[in-house]
Amino acid sequence: MNNTDFIFIDSDSALAEMVTACLEQPVIALDTEFIRTDTFYPKPALLQIYDRRQIYLVDPLKITDLAPLKNLFNSPTTVKVMHSCSEDMDVFAHMLGCYPKPLMDTQIAASIVGMDFSMSYQRLVESILDKQLDKAETRSDWLQRPLTDKQLAYAADDVLWLLDVHDHLVEQLNVLGREPWMTEECEGLISRAEQPIPFDQYYLKIKAAWRLDAQSLNSLRSLCAWREEVARAEDVPRSRVVTDAILLELSRQRPDNKPALSEISEIRFATVRNHGDAILEAIAAAEAVDSEDYPPAMLPTGNLEARTALKSMKQAVDSAAKNLKIPEALLGRRRDLEAYLFATESTSQLLGQGWRARILTPVLDPIVSIYQAPSKS
Repeated sequence: MNNTDFIFIDSDSALAEMVTACLEQPVIALDTEFIRTDTFYPKPALLQIYDRRQIYLVDPLKITDLAPLKNLFNSPTTVKVMHSCSEDMDVFAHMLGCYPKPLMDTQIAASIVGMDFSMSYQRLVESILDKQLDKAETRSDWLQRPLTDKQLAYAADDVLWLLDVHDHLVEQLNVLGREPWMTEECEGLISRAEQPIPFDQYYLKIKAAWRLDAQSLNSLRSLCAWREEVARAEDVPRSRVVTDAILLELSRQRPDNKPALSEISEIRFATVRNHGDAILEAIAAAEAVDSEDYPPAMLPTGNLEARTALKSMKQAVDSAAKNLKIPEALLGRRRDLEAYLFATESTSQLLGQGWRARILTPVLDPIVSIYQAPSKS
């Protein structure tokens, strides 16, 4: 463990001074510690920042004026370097209502230069800098005060080496001419965070939804939207309201009274007591929808033609990734291939945009055209 020096920021005046110092730098390292075990929204517990001169540990439990931090996040002249920051976006949205821009995610950069996909920070630091990080405090209670010396040292280490990793990766991106890829990826990450999924689209995240018929899928859409509202309003995990499995069963059976609702497999008495009326209302609202307005059928990935096309597409993606010496998952994952195969407008899909499109459309479009040809005739 490194005896890393840091400044603990626990007042508005100290935060303002820190931000002034950080704004003088072209790049800073950024990380967060948060707790999200029994709530919908993450509870921010600590922000770590390193500007090459000083490590700052910011206590959001003590700060009352976060405006300076927003100024830093929005500064176009200071790049914010993070690692695997998708979950941190939820922290920033809830705490600040904004996101760090411009952004560089070192996990994404590592895969673009040909390292493994979704590398942990610990592995990346070891691979590039030959430094060993102690991750023993990862699951500790970050909301406790005072934080222990081990927690503080761990938090400081999480940003201490991040800029050195950044420098190495930027050099590799420049050598490979893939800086535009990196820019596209990080801008896309921010764009997705700024444009959250509408509540009535959350049913698409249920893994077994494709098994439902049109009417049941319509009910699932309504129930998922209801659950999303409740989880956010009550600040509890979605599964605490009702699990995916129970939502699927509710969608299949579509009960219209409390006794029938209580007969649903594995549904808890407390769920029926606390949310029974609302569940029945969500189902009834779905039942009132005209069949012409049901959500479109899920992707038919199980039929032979689709399986054949997806297999050919995967082979094409794997071959392209091998030639580029990048992970296949970076170029296109199974769900990306499915979305591209069934899309009515390929340019709306990840594989039909930016650097991926330039690589993949010449090899994927002929396969897609063959698959879609019968429906066009």
